[in-house]
Amino acid sequence: MNSRVVSANVLPVIESRFRFLVDEFGFTLAQTSDIPTGAWYRSPRGAVIVRYDLLRDAAVDITLEEKVSGDAYLLTEILEFAVPGAERRTDVRDSEAFEAELDRMRALLIRHCDDFLRGDVSAYRTRFREALLVKHCRSIASDEFERGDPRRAARLFSALRSYWSESDREHHARAIERVQQVVHLRPLR
Repeated sequence: MNSRVVSANVLPVIESRFRFLVDEFGFTLAQTSDIPTGAWYRSPRGAVIVRYDLLRDAAVDITLEEKVSGDAYLLTEILEFAVPGAERRTDVRDSEAFEAELDRMRALLIRHCDDFLRGDVSAYRTRFREALLVKHCRSIASDEFERGDPRRAARLFSALRSYWSESDREHHARAIERVQQVVHLRPLR
């Protein structure tokens, strides 16, 4: 089997695969970058950002960014609880695999986020409220952990237990460890 490695300049391929955002949904291609490769499609209601970084984890990432709130979500994070097979794939370095991954991500975007693309952010937020809530809670828990409140971080991560990622599990264990260290350092009265 003869496989070709992805070339450094994949921007034209991304632009051609995501041209439908301009033609069908009224977005404009507002910005691009070559390294890492990225294309920013904007509309008055939000943005769709397509990125591929060959030098790092070689994953095709699509981010949906809401205009009003400024909130941004990876497509794979939004779909992870509702769509089997929507996981984020890394190490996509073969040219054919890269193009197949672009097509897969494009299809996921069209099939599951058409409300966002049409500008109905309310319907999009309603449909993915569980994933959005988990993402916000995860962010708050991480912030508490970084700010040095391990007890609060541990409680927040515990509340997310059924949604844990490997990172969440690790953060929870570290927060519990910090809480136990604080308890042992308190002077006895």
